[in-house]
Parts: sequence; structure tokens; C-alpha cells
Amino acid sequence: MTYKLIGQDFTPPDVVAKVTGKAKYAEDIRAEGMLFCRLLSSPMPHGRVRNIDAREALKMDGVVAVLTPDDVPAMAPGQPPILAREAKFVGEPVAAVAAVNETLAHDAIERIRVDWEELPFTVDPLQTLYPGSPNAVSDGINVSVMSFQGGENGRQLKWTAADFARAGDDQLPLGKAEMEWSYGDIEAGFKEAKLVLDESFVVASNAHHSMEPRTAMAYWDNGKCFLYGSSQSQTFMMPGLAGMLGIKPEDLVYIAEFCGGGFGSKGNPYPYMVIPAYMSKKTKTPVMLRISRAEEYALGNARNGFQGRIKLGFR
Repeated sequence: MTYKLIGQDFTPPDVVAKVTGKAKYAEDIRAEGMLFCRLLSSPMPHGRVRNIDAREALKMDGVVAVLTPDDVPAMAPGQPPILAREAKFVGEPVAAVAAVNETLAHDAIERIRVDWEELPFTVDPLQTLYPGSPNAVSDGINVSVMSFQGGENGRQLKWTAADFARAGDDQLPLGKAEMEWSYGDIEAGFKEAKLVLDESFVVASNAHHSMEPRTAMAYWDNGKCFLYGSSQSQTFMMPGLAGMLGIKPEDLVYIAEFCGGGFGSKGNPYPYMVIPAYMSKKTKTPVMLRISRAEEYALGNARNGFQGRIKLGFR
């Protein structure tokens, strides 16, 4: 069906609503008595939350509730948390505040005191492969392996100092591979090649930077969670979101009328979508979590930076 449109004039089904302003995004939804939620995020690249003191924030008139990691379930190892007990990057949410308006919620965050334990960190994947170097998380995980059957596992992998020494200053080192696969006779191919190149390369990280940030709004009614979000899929979101909420998929009503950009970053459910749902359950009130542009840079998925070494043969 799609190929019949190539070279033809046609009107995409969502374009009229988008250019006229009639399109409704998650940020446009309102409900009676709705609270506004803001995030308290980590100021450091790696740190453990010892204690969160929200007493002064809760004394403010119009501040209704504070959500901490103790109020939400822990995620499986290697999966991003809903609210982090151990923050792994600057901007990772560790708490949330709900108030009668967004300005008050933002001001309340300034009154919350977090007792932090600073932890060693690295921003270079090669550094974390060096023996004795710090890992991205304290439970010993520094590599993530995606299996061909689906699923992801976090593990620890360290190369040897000799691996790094052999590479010299002009090449990326090569140590033990966490996963290997091949097709055909690689060595025979190189022998037949007229030209063989062995090169290192670096690709910078690139934020998807969708014009619509990952704002979400949620409320509960008759045992069901109604969640408005920004996503590229409807049905694909359901199992993951329901799992994060601890409910059956049939007890989740997910609404995403329009998506203001995703580019792959909103294909999967992301944990921050359920923060307003947990806040709504705590306050018995609809809650809107609006993500700012600055927060989108920290929380929005990105195309990861990449360091690699490639050997190519040409005939």
C-alpha cells in the first residue's frame, strides 16, 4: 500500500490537525483537580541517595506529595529505574513533587534536601574496560549484551593492560569480545582482497531531540490506569507500561492521539511515563508530568556515541 503513494500527491492523515493546532498532545490534556509534577534530578554523574528529606517542601501551601524511590518498584538489573536510588548520569530523576501548579512544584524541589554519597564514574567506555577502572554502576556492570532472541543482560568485562599496550596510540585496543559471530570465510576474503584497511573510528552521540518532549499525564478510575503519553506505537507500549505499573494490560488505557516526533526514541515504553501514574495513585488525583526541554536532553533517548575498529577488504 505504501509503495502506491511514491510519486503521488497525498495528504497524511495527521497533517491537517497538526498545522491547524487541533492536534492534542499529552501536554494538552487537562482534568478537574489535576496536579502538576516536577522532577528532582541528580546533580552528579554517579551517586547513591542515602536519604531524601522533603519535610520543608511538604510544609509549603499547595504542595501535595513527594514521590521517592521507596514509592515505586525497583526495575530489573540493567534496566533504567523509575526513580533512581543510584543515579548514573547528571539529570537522572531521584524524586518527584506534585503541587497545584507547576511553579510551586518547581519551587518545592529547592526545599528538598538529598544526602548524597558520591561514587566513582567514567564517561569513556574504553576506560571502564581497563583493569581496575570504575564501572558505570556499582554492582559490577559495565557492558550490556543484547541477545538475538531478545532481552538484554548487564555483565562485567575487563580487558588486560597488554591489550591496550598492543594497540599503541593510533588504534583502539582489541580485547576479549563479549559476543562474536561470523558469516563465510573471513580470512579467505582478506587474502583475496586487493586492499585491506584496519581503522579506528569514533561517532559522537546525537540526541533525537523530538519537538514534543516525553510529557505524560495519568489518573486512575475504577481500578484502571488512564495514561496519556507521547509514543510512536500504541500496542507495543502496553506490556512494558503495565509491567512497570504492576497491573494487567487490560487494566491500562493508553492514549497517544498524536506524536510530536520520536525517530526511534519513543518506540519503547520509558520508565518516566509511569511517574505521574504512581503520583496519581498516591494523591488520588490526576497528575501531569511535563518534561522541560533541558530535561528532554537528559532523559530523552539518544543515538549512543560509538567507538569502534573495523577491518575492511576490497576487491
